[in-house]
Amino acid sequence: MKTTPTYGISYIEGSDLVSNAAAGFKKAAETTEAALKLVDQRSTIQGVKPAIAGTLATLATMRGSTGQTGYVTSDGNNNGPYCWNGSAWVKYAQNTQIDSLQSQIAAITQGYEFGTFKGNTNGDAVAEIRWTRHSTPPKAVVITRLRQSSESDLSARTVTPILWNIMGGSFWTRFWNGTTNVWATNYNVAFTWLAIW
Repeated sequence: MKTTPTYGISYIEGSDLVSNAAAGFKKAAETTEAALKLVDQRSTIQGVKPAIAGTLATLATMRGSTGQTGYVTSDGNNNGPYCWNGSAWVKYAQNTQIDSLQSQIAAITQGYEFGTFKGNTNGDAVAEIRWTRHSTPPKAVVITRLRQSSESDLSARTVTPILWNIMGGSFWTRFWNGTTNVWATNYNVAFTWLAIW
């Protein structure tokens, strides 16, 4: 005999012996009744009130209705709320666990910033980019100079970006004009950037 995956209701297969049919029908009826009882209990006070135990070992001996809450009250790190998943009590995530997961997700999804700058350098030939989601310096910054439509190919090649300073809130890119051999002050530039934390 096999059982259904959700409620464990037994059923007879073609390979089961006829001589075992009576026992098979009995088992199918009993497991169906147990599944119906489980479903019925969900709408009763017994099925929705929490199961409370001093230790996790004690809670583990109690059966619940699927989705029912249980509490462990005096067992150190095992204290807290649990949920009956149909076969065992599973601990709910605590705030510290949720905070830790959120930090890990943030590290994966927010470990970088990027953008495009189009505008003029200042009197020191610097273009400053500010971070929007970070307050610490990144591990690396990559800058790629873009040619603008009004700019000649020669100008785009000879005005070079230099990563001048990386700070907690921003970074500076300073531009050198290789044609005139001076800093490109108040110069119209465009570049893309990628910062990685």
